[in-house]
Amino acid sequence: MKKRIGLLSLLILFLLLIILNLTRKEEGKEVEVKRVGYSSLISSVTGDGTLKAKSQVNVSSEVMGKINRLFVKEGDWVKKGDLLCLLDQNSYLAQYRLSEARLKQAKAIKERSESLYQKNLIAQEEYERAETEYKVAEANFLSAKDQYQKTEIRAPISGKVVKLNVEEGENVIIGTMNNPGTVLLTIADLSQIVALIDVSERDVVDIKISDSCSVELDALPGRKFFGLVSKIGYIPTRKELSEEKAQTFEVEITISDTSSLLRPGMTAHATIVTNKKEKVLTIPIAAVGKRKVGNEEKDAVFIVEKGKAKLVPVKTGIFGAEEVEIIEGLKEGDLVITGPYRILSHLRDGERVKIR
Repeated sequence: MKKRIGLLSLLILFLLLIILNLTRKEEGKEVEVKRVGYSSLISSVTGDGTLKAKSQVNVSSEVMGKINRLFVKEGDWVKKGDLLCLLDQNSYLAQYRLSEARLKQAKAIKERSESLYQKNLIAQEEYERAETEYKVAEANFLSAKDQYQKTEIRAPISGKVVKLNVEEGENVIIGTMNNPGTVLLTIADLSQIVALIDVSERDVVDIKISDSCSVELDALPGRKFFGLVSKIGYIPTRKELSEEKAQTFEVEITISDTSSLLRPGMTAHATIVTNKKEKVLTIPIAAVGKRKVGNEEKDAVFIVEKGKAKLVPVKTGIFGAEEVEIIEGLKEGDLVITGPYRILSHLRDGERVKIR
């Protein structure tokens, strides 16, 4: 008798579980929804890079020699044309004076030959030889003068000496095709700072000159600086070491609210606003996915209609950080299913759903 009661209890429990399961199925899957509405939307791209002075010059020597005098130190402000450094001039001065003397001699010979030639006292060949020798002497003089003057190294721009790489007594070399020359110092005009930002090739096509930007710096946490896109690179800066081999392009941002705290070389993180729209239909990005509609893969969402999930193809516009513009397919007030992902990813058109 007890055995029969036990079996009967198990049967009743089993039937109750089946009834509960059927009831739950009738109620449908629990989903999260959001009502379609109008709002403002900002589309942006991000990138990382460093700060640089808008005008920044590495100063090198165009002649070889030993540094006799340095007239500046790191942090000094200089004006364009100021004397920065003086190289040993002895050999260049000697060559300059020698070429000057030879030029005077060649000029005297040329003038005498010209006078004799006009009187038919010398042949034309002799006169032409004197004229050629004068031109060679003049070219040598100009070259020697140029070399001598280049021992005085002057500031090519006005700005601050942000880096000094040499000391008095050091020898400097000039650059060649394969070997860079000695960089004596770096001058930067810190009144105008730019951020050089690497942007993915997928995003750079959306950026335009004069797009507004915000820049954050590791050195100054919590502060934002604002500016505009002033230049967009046409050649990739580097190739990422990844399977996708994504390219990055350099974007220059001119910072408008500059500060004395900004330094060339600081690490920068930029957000560039590529589009901004007011009063557009928006839904969470998580609601949109590629789904098969008919025989095609289209952007589509699920909406709740009469207690069931209805698949609706949509046309999207710009993307924000969390929301996307809907151009076609939805209307204000529609209930769009946004999650949870484990249910949304396996949801089918026509399935019963229950709003959580």
